[in-house]
Order: sequence, then C-alpha cells, then structure tokens
Amino acid sequence: MLAREYFDQRIMGTVFGAAIMLAQHGMALGPVAGGWIFDTYHDYRWAISERSTAIALAATGGLHFTFPPLPRAQPEGMAA
Repeated sequence: MLAREYFDQRIMGTVFGAAIMLAQHGMALGPVAGGWIFDTYHDYRWAISERSTAIALAATGGLHFTFPPLPRAQPEGMAA
C-alpha cells in the first residue's frame, strides 16, 4: 500500500526490489546476531525483549519521519 501511494508505477519494480533486498539482508543477519547474543549471554531473553523493542521503535520512527504526508485530494470542481 505504501509503495503504491508514494511511488510512480514506472519505478514499482525498483521499489519492490529494494524492499525485498533489505528484508533479505535483515533475515540473513538476524540468525547471526541471535547466535552471537546467545553465545555471549547464554540466553535469548536479552535479544528478544530489549533489542527487539528498540529495533521496532527505531524502525517505526524512521518510517514516520521518512515518508512525507500524502497530498490531500481536492474536491471535485476545484481548480488546482
């Protein structure tokens, strides 16, 4: 939905390609980071609770400030 609203149809392949590439990098690095945390702390609670919450808040904040507001639709009959 975000891709369709914010980007032109001509570059949709590039937008989805970039999104999928970033998701794959996260999926590739996640197990490595989880393994390092388990090897270091001998427990997964640290990774799941504090780090997951911090990453989720950072991602949400980053998306909030990255995307500009959608332009408001003008009522019919109004000139731009």
